[in-house]
Amino acid sequence: MDLEKLIDPFPVKKEAKIIAQTIANNPENLAQLWKLCLSDKKHSWRASWLLDKVYEISPHLVRPLIPQMVLLIPQLNDTSKMRQFLKLISLESLPNNISGEFITTCFELLISKKSAIAVKVYAMQILFNFSRQEPDIKNELAIIIEEGIKNESGGYCSRACKILKALHR
Repeated sequence: MDLEKLIDPFPVKKEAKIIAQTIANNPENLAQLWKLCLSDKKHSWRASWLLDKVYEISPHLVRPLIPQMVLLIPQLNDTSKMRQFLKLISLESLPNNISGEFITTCFELLISKKSAIAVKVYAMQILFNFSRQEPDIKNELAIIIEEGIKNESGGYCSRACKILKALHR
């Protein structure tokens, strides 16, 4: 399967689901998709979007890639890839040996005025998930979220309210 040709031009959702289903049915194609995700090619972010579609169909195929995504996030400059990787990470349990660098990066993304709302929301969810392992960060996380509610969009505020409610339980 030539995934590079399939993702350029950008597939519509229906086409993406078909491609994702094909990959789910033939997991040997996942390595090619992951390689595209990691590449510096112009449209490699499309591969990370497609990886999310594969996760929706067969999460068990993508789950083993989560630790690699965690390692990539602190050095990643591509916002589109970052959004997709953070989304996938936020849907899974964090490894017990999660790096401080990754957690620090999530805090920085949550605080940054430059981060896209989706990136902030996924970073917020990851930090909340991490707070279950490390309750010491709950207060700091709550303060940052409460400060963000004053200036952020509805999408941010919606997730923020749910997480704040859970943090205060």
